Amino acid sequence: MVFLTSIRRAIQQRSRLFLPTPVHLPRDSKSNSQTLLQEAAIVHSVEHGFPQLLPLGFRVLNKLKNVIRTEMNLVGGQELSLPAIGRKKLWETSDRWNLMHNELFKFQDHDEEYCLSPTHEEAITKLVSSVCKSLPRTNYPLLLYQITWKYRNEPNYRHGLLRTKEFLMKDLYSFHRDDECANRVYEQVCDAYERIFQKLELKYFKVPADSGLMGGSLNHEFLAVSSVGEDSILTCSKCNRGYLKNKSQCEHSEKIEQRAIELGHCFLLGDRYTKAFNVTEGSSDVAAADKKPLIMGCYGIGLTRLMAATVEILTPRESNDIRWPRRIVPYQVAILPPKKGSSEEMNGNEKTLGRLLQLDNNEWFVDDRTDLTIGYRVKDCQRMGIPIVIAFGKRATNENLCEVIDVYKNRTEYLSYEETLKFIQDYYSVFC
Repeated sequence: MVFLTSIRRAIQQRSRLFLPTPVHLPRDSKSNSQTLLQEAAIVHSVEHGFPQLLPLGFRVLNKLKNVIRTEMNLVGGQELSLPAIGRKKLWETSDRWNLMHNELFKFQDHDEEYCLSPTHEEAITKLVSSVCKSLPRTNYPLLLYQITWKYRNEPNYRHGLLRTKEFLMKDLYSFHRDDECANRVYEQVCDAYERIFQKLELKYFKVPADSGLMGGSLNHEFLAVSSVGEDSILTCSKCNRGYLKNKSQCEHSEKIEQRAIELGHCFLLGDRYTKAFNVTEGSSDVAAADKKPLIMGCYGIGLTRLMAATVEILTPRESNDIRWPRRIVPYQVAILPPKKGSSEEMNGNEKTLGRLLQLDNNEWFVDDRTDLTIGYRVKDCQRMGIPIVIAFGKRATNENLCEVIDVYKNRTEYLSYEETLKFIQDYYSVFC
């Protein structure tokens, strides 16, 4: 087709996308997301707990990073990057070298032992301890975060991205001069987490939880109901709240026990780590005898798990087509030209189609595999979770219109070029 030669580089061609035929598909998997993500070539495999994300999955992950990064910046977070490798001596300071012994990937280099970090409380506290004596009071509260790959020697890896040995995580750490400030920031970050999950169109429950090996005085989990979840939650339809079984509950007796996926976790750690690493305020107007360890908080979201959780929760169980939160779809729009050799191609709507293909938009792609029928290509887009498909079939071509398919609502409209652009703009303005 002549018009395909004039496609702007900003619009990706489907024939160029790296979408290899799925291999090692999970057998009898209880996880809907594991099967769907591999069938759609978004994840190649998660063999032995180590995920391989393909380009579509990487696009989704980058958009998810941006959603989270925006909210972390709004609460005053500053992004940095810490080493993935931790020294034994560092982890012994908090006593977690022994406490987390079986969860750590440990190795030796020359005469020193190290681990691959599953979390970074030790590393960030050591960093702040090395500079806290010279930090001005205006630096507090100090909120530092990163989005990096973490490693946990998880023996029970399963359900694809939901439980792995290698995972991408956002971890925010906060340092405060007093409890009042620490509690205020804790609530602000919890509110940011709620905004994140709302933007991702997820129904969630914020529940008080156990501190476990993290320690601290206060913490909450954010949970979403799912049959493959590993937490057990009691939900109350009257107060619309959720509770862990061993925690205080509402007064209503009609509660339902359900499985749930952990979406995020917030901890108020007190001085558990800052005391061990001697992190105190360094202001000159504070007497040495009065200087106390800073109060610390930490806040985590596993991005690879959250990515899979959105598919697990939003996609109907009986469906073979992925449903994404609109903010993180791999592509917003797919354009489907007529089948090669068809009457629609011969008597085509090249003017309207050509205008669409000239648009400078890297959120669109054209399925240029015109040897395949439009119906086959529509199904392919549905499987990947593309919300809007613009097809040039018989009626659209004859009437010089665009066949606009709203995949998530199973609705089709025939619109002019201008109406099509407005439809797409209005559609995503609600979510993005």
